[in-house]
Amino acid sequence: MSAEAAPLAVLGVRWAEHPQRNVEIRGLFRWRFRATAREPLRFIDWTVDGRPLRDRLTFSNGRECEDITFLTEGSGADVFAIGSLRVLLGEDASDMDWWVRYDDGRVGLLFCPGCGGLDCGGVSADVRVMDTTVEWRNIGYQDANHPFDIEQEVPVFTLRFDRAQYETTVRTLLAVWIA
Repeated sequence: MSAEAAPLAVLGVRWAEHPQRNVEIRGLFRWRFRATAREPLRFIDWTVDGRPLRDRLTFSNGRECEDITFLTEGSGADVFAIGSLRVLLGEDASDMDWWVRYDDGRVGLLFCPGCGGLDCGGVSADVRVMDTTVEWRNIGYQDANHPFDIEQEVPVFTLRFDRAQYETTVRTLLAVWIA
């Protein structure tokens, strides 16, 4: 099925949690590592037709996507979160571009939960804003050191949204994060 013929999906959001750990390194001659659980990181997760986008991004070995959005609890007015939403609308985010968009123009949808950057990898798409629809083309994993490769461990896919519904969802989040 071509991207043009793909049925329209509904973009939504939900609160989700990402487990966090502190890692302690002890010892002088023989290092010992100890991981302790911390309070989970709460973030806004993208949903597509009510199902988390991350659920569609499972590696061939069964490992699930652990990437998150910049929309974390307590991060209101964060420039990275605001930039990540603006590029999804096709708007300029040149001050934050290198944090939310790869050199090839692909836009970050989900980012590394450790560093938050795109360098070590994230979920990206070629975002196309058209008259009545918005497409996330070739959604897949990418890092800053390699060009996007459509042949990867996770099947690449495209989503199409009704532009009015999509923009309402993203602009509502943008208004919350700007305020």
